[in-house]
Amino acid sequence: MRTLTCFLAAIACVALGPLAYAQQLPNFKPGDAVDFYTFGKWSPCTVASALVAGAYNVRCGSLELRAKADPHELRMHITSPLGVQAAFGVESASAPPQDMSVGARYGTRDPRDCNRHPDHFTAAEARDVFICDAEHEFDGMLYLVSEVSVNLSGPRPFNAAMDAKKLNIDNAEQVVELHATYNNFQCNRLPASHFDNPNNRNCNEFRAVNAAGACFRSTAGEWHCVAADPSLNTSSIGKNVGPPTLVE
Repeated sequence: MRTLTCFLAAIACVALGPLAYAQQLPNFKPGDAVDFYTFGKWSPCTVASALVAGAYNVRCGSLELRAKADPHELRMHITSPLGVQAAFGVESASAPPQDMSVGARYGTRDPRDCNRHPDHFTAAEARDVFICDAEHEFDGMLYLVSEVSVNLSGPRPFNAAMDAKKLNIDNAEQVVELHATYNNFQCNRLPASHFDNPNNRNCNEFRAVNAAGACFRSTAGEWHCVAADPSLNTSSIGKNVGPPTLVE
């Protein structure tokens, strides 16, 4: 009987193990800073939705991805102390001058700015707004795009099942379906010693060919166009490349 009891206890421990492991994760809420294991490394992201069916929507730069509530895949955002960075040979970027532009801190052009209140929303305006949403600085990285092409379909009414997770969407407005192809650049911040180097190779480049999403108005009346390509992490064009120079 003792042997049977021990055997059953061992089975119970194995069965409860994954559950107990998953419970190590905090209950994240939208807006929380997290690290998501994607593209073969931990990347800084922001939680975009509450936990649903064991996973969160997370925004990583210009991408919105699905992250399982698993500590192998998702964790609270970690910023390594400078001493740890130095011990592993990671050169920390010095604080840039206060008057330095965003692009200058990365050795790139500045991210795109655009009109989010166009009189008529056409494919040209959608392309502009998509570029503005895709190009931004996020947690020590700058995201830029090039060779952008978009196609629109619709418009259609707001659909809660499809659109409720779009941040600040105005559900009284029409939604325009969006498909896009583009090159996505993820650029690392430069150390002070490299600010004036014209040959920096501090970006990774990916090609998105199946990006799908939507253009929508926010509750503030601004247009936003966001699309994601699930295969982006497998479509690397190059690592340690130079940033795009032309403004799309």
